[in-house]
Amino acid sequence: MSEVDQSESALRENISKKGKNAYYYAHGNTPTGPAWDGREEPRLLAVSAEITVTKPLASQFDSFSWLDETKSVKVYIDFENAHEVEDENISLVSGSDSVEFSVLVSQKQYCLNLSPLLNDIESASFKKKSDKFVISLKKASVSSWDKLKK
Repeated sequence: MSEVDQSESALRENISKKGKNAYYYAHGNTPTGPAWDGREEPRLLAVSAEITVTKPLASQFDSFSWLDETKSVKVYIDFENAHEVEDENISLVSGSDSVEFSVLVSQKQYCLNLSPLLNDIESASFKKKSDKFVISLKKASVSSWDKLKK
């Protein structure tokens, strides 16, 4: 027998004696991938169906203003026919120092991201008016805000 045959037989013999605990167990498996054709260039292994995901276009709100009150800060976002937007198309996510408000209308998403806020907040809520959204930010501590963001 040649040296290659003896090394293969020693490998197989060791695996057959000790099973998964054999020193050569990991080397005894044969690869299951495609055979190498000897070329260095990459080649296409498979083709799958193309998946098309349509995401709504996102844009910032045209304008907003804000008002500092004793225990809260209110953000007013001008938006035509705001009262007609369904609640499930409105998203308000708030953290201790950030607020993200988004509205989905006719496959177009409008966003307002306020981060980081000047001071911490406890909670955030919104109301719909005929021509605007009003976001109320409840302050974590009573203080005066001279600007909205840091």
